[in-house]
Amino acid sequence: MKSFAMITEYNPFHNGHLYLLEKARKVTGADYGIALMSGNFMQRGMPSICDKYSRARMAALSGVDLVLELPFVYATGSAYDFSYGAVSILNKLNSIDYLCFGAECDDIDIFYYISDIINDEPSYYLAILKENLKYGMSYPAARQKALIAFLNNKSDDLSPKKPEYTEDIILNILSKPNNILALEYISALKRTSSPIKPIIIKRVSSMYDDPSLKGSISSALAIRNIIYDNQLEKSEKKRLLSREMPKAALEILTDMTGNKIPIFENALMPFIQSRLLSDEDAIRNICDMSDSLYNKLIKSNLYTNYADLTDSLKTKEITEARIRRTLLHLILDYKENDRTYFYDKGTAFYANILSFKKEVSNLLKYINEKSSIPLITKKSDFEKYLNKEYEINENAAKRMWKLDMKATKLYGNIIYNSIGTIIPNDYIAGPSII
Repeated sequence: MKSFAMITEYNPFHNGHLYLLEKARKVTGADYGIALMSGNFMQRGMPSICDKYSRARMAALSGVDLVLELPFVYATGSAYDFSYGAVSILNKLNSIDYLCFGAECDDIDIFYYISDIINDEPSYYLAILKENLKYGMSYPAARQKALIAFLNNKSDDLSPKKPEYTEDIILNILSKPNNILALEYISALKRTSSPIKPIIIKRVSSMYDDPSLKGSISSALAIRNIIYDNQLEKSEKKRLLSREMPKAALEILTDMTGNKIPIFENALMPFIQSRLLSDEDAIRNICDMSDSLYNKLIKSNLYTNYADLTDSLKTKEITEARIRRTLLHLILDYKENDRTYFYDKGTAFYANILSFKKEVSNLLKYINEKSSIPLITKKSDFEKYLNKEYEINENAAKRMWKLDMKATKLYGNIIYNSIGTIIPNDYIAGPSII
């Protein structure tokens, strides 16, 4: 029995995701396709276009055999946390043969080479990286310049077998978001000595941040823009999106429009305002909170909207995505010492099922037999799963699970405050069986 995994957001599931799924099946020849999907909040710190159970159902109806949830702490983490946390979970399932992902470049050799530099941190590269960070560059910018400096250095003692990758090639790799994630996935697979084989599938059509519809495979951003456009009638949105999404996924999205979606980022502001009334030391210790961000945040004008707040907090060293993640971590009180604790205690503690097909009982049985972490089906029995013979830290598992549950409650509160609709919590909803 062979299976491939995809680390995803599906925000929402569209034709590009379907292309990756079908291509992965063809390339790997695997029996099953598994998605490890972000929950209700995305890696850029934003609420998802619709709840995790609906998005998981879209994926299962469109061909994914099993959808698992990527825990909140990794789904809303840096590219490092996002990839390392996800790969750690997949490793501990002990039943994944391939990790398939899309990227703008499909030359896997260059990803292997750059990941070696990132993981090994040669002295010349590390010195340049530290110098760039010292002068206030964001980490992505500092790393990019350090890699280019390393590759341009011709000293034989640095890397006698160093291939001739030009600056343009490196810039092309590190300037594209899916390339960056591909690099992080491969780095994580190497750092964990994973037996899972990476498979790159070259992206087609739209780039990640292309805001325009293409009529077949468009970016998730372009699709979300149509959903968020209040000037468009529901029927017109459906017509435009019918070429961009699988039929089953679109039907779920259409049924939700008006009574559950869309919700807007400004719905987060009351929660941020409330948290900033807390003890300042507690705020300082939030995950991803730098000193400069903390100093700006406590002096911020909170009589504003979310977009203006995040814009006012931007600096040369802090990306907007990091600011948004930090604000979300602030709302849910996810601290830096929590992050350290999770890594120290083993990183991956459970795999939470969001949706699966009826006919994959053999797959679930196989994973349960092989996995070194529990496969969670009934959420109310979470602690009972931990009492089985798994070599995991129960306290860390409970803390991570609590953050997952809080994230679902926060999302439910946002929907209720925005639209007046109550959505089921995790203990009521349960996995969607297709």
